[in-house]
Amino acid sequence: MKLSLLIGSLLGMSSALSNPTALSRRTAVQTSAAAAFAGLSPLSALAASPPAKEVALVKSTAASLKEVLDNKEAFIADLATGKEGGGKLPAAIPFTSFQKLEATADPEFMEAAIDYAEAFRGAKDLVKLARLAKSKVVVSTKEQGKPRKDEEMSYADAPGSGLASAEEYAKRAADEVLGASVALEAAMKFMGS
Repeated sequence: MKLSLLIGSLLGMSSALSNPTALSRRTAVQTSAAAAFAGLSPLSALAASPPAKEVALVKSTAASLKEVLDNKEAFIADLATGKEGGGKLPAAIPFTSFQKLEATADPEFMEAAIDYAEAFRGAKDLVKLARLAKSKVVVSTKEQGKPRKDEEMSYADAPGSGLASAEEYAKRAADEVLGASVALEAAMKFMGS
């Protein structure tokens, strides 16, 4: 019964699918209802395969995050010492890519994608803070009756900067990279394939 209802609904949609502008709200609702009744995801009846470009982007970013985690100690050391070009993160996945993948994914997909975006943003911000903490500033002090004294130091060491050490930010960034990687792996499991 369930299967025949789904097949009947899909056959009714065949003419609407050949002409995308003819896809009515009623047809979409009927197909979704039939798919839900059949125990399938409502979108699975309408969905095609996921967009290859976005799938490749998610997979390559997941691999890049794993690479950062495999070299976690070097990542932290590069940021803590202020090494030029160190502590690089892969480019963030645009949220529009997740939205394109959502049409063919399980409902839990967007939850995992949001977790990834939040963790990645946290990692990116912490990398910026680590670099800021290691940046050089000139602090001028003037005592009465003495000449002005200029001293170059890292921003984290400057009096009143309120910054923690670059190493602390680097360790926290590595933790956020781990969170982003775990969330992206979860999102990949929920992606349609």
